[in-house]
Amino acid sequence: MKQNKPSAQTATIREIARRAEVSIASVSRALNGKPGISDALRDKILTISREVAYQPSAAARQLISGKAAVVGISLGRQDIELRPYYILLYQHLTVALHQQGMVPIFFHHDQTRELPERAGAAILLGETGEDERPGVLRAAGIPFVRIGNAGEGFSVAPDDVSGLYQITRHLIQQGRVRIAFVGGELDVPRPQSRLSGYQQAMAEAELSEQLLSLPHRFTSDSLTSYRYLNRILNHDDPLPFDALVCATDELALGCVAALEDRGFRVPEEVAVTGFDDLPTLATGLTTVRQDIAAIAAMSVELLSEALAGKAPRHVSLPVALVLRETS
Repeated sequence: MKQNKPSAQTATIREIARRAEVSIASVSRALNGKPGISDALRDKILTISREVAYQPSAAARQLISGKAAVVGISLGRQDIELRPYYILLYQHLTVALHQQGMVPIFFHHDQTRELPERAGAAILLGETGEDERPGVLRAAGIPFVRIGNAGEGFSVAPDDVSGLYQITRHLIQQGRVRIAFVGGELDVPRPQSRLSGYQQAMAEAELSEQLLSLPHRFTSDSLTSYRYLNRILNHDDPLPFDALVCATDELALGCVAALEDRGFRVPEEVAVTGFDDLPTLATGLTTVRQDIAAIAAMSVELLSEALAGKAPRHVSLPVALVLRETS
């Protein structure tokens, strides 16, 4: 019976083991950052791996290259529970970074001061009113990119204003006149936000704004909007709105569930729209599609510019209106 020829990578690992006079298991521990061997032996194995031009895994690249090849991906303070949006974005960021020979590692907001010790650059997710992360990273000389409409520095975001303007105009053209915006922390003004797109369309149509500002979410945006709307809905009273423009798909899904559980018909009595066009979640939902893969790729491109010392810039990526059953 013919035996399979060992791969080039396997053969190289065996060569490293032979030269270092250790077992293949010890080589594997060194190359993949596993415990169980001394620092001196790890250094010896990594030195030999460079000599034989071994093509390392992502974990090994981190060890061989040091923190210069490592990119810390950091969540905002309010994003303790990973939203489906951030999970999808993180997946695309991981692919984009690996394609550039970089190693992503995850940091929570509270670990920001540890990031400069372990990473040579960072990508910041989430937005908070008082975000200390940029200041900490600047003080440590760590280049970073923000995903979202930020102020100074490198950043990338979908065209939030255009997206919400388009979807609010769509509802107005349908004859909706009591349109409410559903979002969180609406008392904190932010330029180029999704709220401002809604406000622009409402002002042009000379319609009154309604802002449903949600409290800090429970375990998800969907549960937060469901519980909030469930409390204010009373089937005996006239509905105060005929459409809900939601800042995310998850908020929209919670609103749809609350309305239907209370016996209101969507979209006949109330139209509901979202933002993101998340796979599976947005099925049947009128929403605004953003290209998450393109955002991840642009983040990595901007990070390369930041590492090269180029002038900071913000990139706004186009979005598209997606019409489905909820409007």
